[in-house]
Amino acid sequence: MTARQLIVIEPLKVAYEDLEVGPPSPGQVLLRIVLSGISHGTEMTAFLGTSPFLSRKFTKDRVFTARESSDPPFYPYRYMGYDAVGVVDRVGESVTAYRTGDRVWCPCHHQTEYIFEAANSEIFRLSEHVSNEEAILLNLAAVALTATNDAEIKMGGVVAVVGGGAVGQLTVQTAFAGGASKVFLIEPSGERRQFAAARSAVVPIDPGSGLPALQIQRENQGNPPDVVIECSGAVAGLHTAIQAAGIAGMVVAAGFLTGPATALCLGEEFLHNRVTIKASMGVWGCPSRHGPLWPRARVLREALALMESKRLKLDGFVSAKFPFADGQRAYDAIRAEPGKYLKVALTY
Repeated sequence: MTARQLIVIEPLKVAYEDLEVGPPSPGQVLLRIVLSGISHGTEMTAFLGTSPFLSRKFTKDRVFTARESSDPPFYPYRYMGYDAVGVVDRVGESVTAYRTGDRVWCPCHHQTEYIFEAANSEIFRLSEHVSNEEAILLNLAAVALTATNDAEIKMGGVVAVVGGGAVGQLTVQTAFAGGASKVFLIEPSGERRQFAAARSAVVPIDPGSGLPALQIQRENQGNPPDVVIECSGAVAGLHTAIQAAGIAGMVVAAGFLTGPATALCLGEEFLHNRVTIKASMGVWGCPSRHGPLWPRARVLREALALMESKRLKLDGFVSAKFPFADGQRAYDAIRAEPGKYLKVALTY
């Protein structure tokens, strides 16, 4: 069987290539993908040509070094997509956990068919309580849950979230689910502030109305938040998070920060307020800060449970859908109006 996969062959240019898949071997499952979500952060850096991996490589020693002429080229980039929903088309011998017609979430790339091992603990059969549009947010919900856990929110804690994109919106909700009594969202877009306010008791902060750090203190009895979670993926957003953290404050950096850090001045609040910055990364082989009982599979499972119980309000997250064959138009739309779309999906 031949599947089609979306790739990026050079900055700003999408293409498709054929993949050989199936039939499923014993213990395997063949999915027919019906919906996949585009990552407006990681994927867009590959599409735009801003990924740090264009000129740098992450070595086995876990350091970034310059790419060498002998290294494989970055393009064509074949790793677009990591949130998809499929319907089981066929199962291999000895598979009992899945049957034909089951809906399944999987972290596969944008492609028409996908084969996985039935024993994979990071792939989940979906219940009737989770729609396809909700399910393609699972990886992002896991990012938000990881950041919330890294923030170590106490019952009754006060949290500030920087950035109202999909991850920021989900982090607002997971912060409340994690025990926060008050959550501030620092976001320049009025529409995104309203979107969050319609789904939680968040306190929206417009950075255009004054320094967010001071706005939060006025709304919080003169105090900074207990923790700030940066979800914008912008260096300027990290600077805002550091400003808002206060003396001996904590910043959890969950966004994919790319490009030079010219908007970040470490000689100001970071140094003078003795702020701690904690990177939040739940993949790339990073272990959980909460021990071996919190592997990646559990984070995904707990995020899915929040969806199933409706503790996460996910209506309206998918802003637009494009046919899989119109992938170029989908990425161009996000590039042209990044603030317009919270989540863009591909249909199959």
